[in-house]
Amino acid sequence: MKHKTKKLNRYLFLFTTGCFFLQLNAQDNIQEIANSIVKETNLLRVEKNLPKLKLLDTLMDLAQYHSDNMVKYNFYSHTDHQGLDPVERAERQNIKAWARRGNTYFGIAENIANTPWFENVIGCGDTRSPKKFSKCVVQSWKDSPPHYKNIMGDYTYIGVGIAFDNDGNGYSTQNFR
Repeated sequence: MKHKTKKLNRYLFLFTTGCFFLQLNAQDNIQEIANSIVKETNLLRVEKNLPKLKLLDTLMDLAQYHSDNMVKYNFYSHTDHQGLDPVERAERQNIKAWARRGNTYFGIAENIANTPWFENVIGCGDTRSPKKFSKCVVQSWKDSPPHYKNIMGDYTYIGVGIAFDNDGNGYSTQNFR
C-alpha cells in the first residue's frame, strides 16, 4: 500500500508540475499571442480589401484590463464584474470611447474568447504555441457572425489583451474603435 501511495504521489507531482509549466509557457508568450491575433485579424480584413487596423496603446490597455479581470474575478462576459460594458470601461479609464463618422457616433466594439492552451482543442487541435493559439482564437471569431462583423467593421484601431487562468484557459479580448 505504501508503494502505491508513493507512486500515486509521484504521478500527481509530475502532473501538477506539467500543468504549471504549460501555464507558465502560455503566460510567457502573451505579447507574442496578442501580436499574432492582430496579424490574423488584419489578414481577414485584407482578404476583403479593408484597411489594416492600427494598434492603439489605450485600446491595448483596455483589452488587457478586461482579460485580466475575467481571470481575476472568474467571469466570462462583455459586462465586467462591476457591471460595465466596453464603452463604460473606456470612459471610466479616460479612454476615448466614441468615434464619429459623418453624423453618427460609434462606440468601442469588443470580441472576447475563452480558449484553452491545450493539446486537443475541438476545431483547432493543439493550441500550445502562440501562432496556433492565436489562429484558434481568430477562427472562433470568424465563425461567429457578430464577432466577424466587428472584425470587418468600419474601425481604424485595435487593442488586444490576453490573460491565462491557473488551468491554462486563455481569456482574449479584442477592442475596436
